[in-house]
Amino acid sequence: MRGVARVASIVLAAALTGCGGGGGQVEAIYELTALDAPAVSNATSAQILVPEPRALDALATERIAVKPTPLTIAYYPQVTYQDVAPKVLQRVLLDTFVNSGRAQAVGLPGESLLINYQVVTEVRAFQAETFDGNRARVEVAVKLLNDANGRVVQTRVFSTVVPIVSDEVEMAAAGINLAVQVLAADIVEWTLATI
Repeated sequence: MRGVARVASIVLAAALTGCGGGGGQVEAIYELTALDAPAVSNATSAQILVPEPRALDALATERIAVKPTPLTIAYYPQVTYQDVAPKVLQRVLLDTFVNSGRAQAVGLPGESLLINYQVVTEVRAFQAETFDGNRARVEVAVKLLNDANGRVVQTRVFSTVVPIVSDEVEMAAAGINLAVQVLAADIVEWTLATI
């Protein structure tokens, strides 16, 4: 992956033994990025705000999560994202809107835009999964909010699952990156169609 440091393959057993605590030195930072030219058909002249997504503490971290069972979350050791997962998702969403060229103005809180709509999100899944096969899963609940009156225009849950060939961290990070790219493009297309 472009801009990503390479590390030795790490299997799930290593991830699980390394998730219990502590401090090891970070050996690689994985960058999640937006599509350069997302295929978006709708357009708007509205100005859109992308607030930071909400997430439970287990996913509001820079650590790369892996679920070895449906009810447990562990983390790959000594690797991280470039920031906590909600902020990474926020940046990918913003960049996807901008890269589409289909929104007149889109920004983050504090940028002094005259906002028409907010894309309010909550992260429900942001991980690799290794039970019943290997895959990356990203799931986000979205509310499209009319900023003028505070009313929710529409809500939807977006979920993207990408098969990965192994539980190695390189494969997991690449799968999560692809899942985030697809999901962000779907959210942008839906938002612009709904507005």
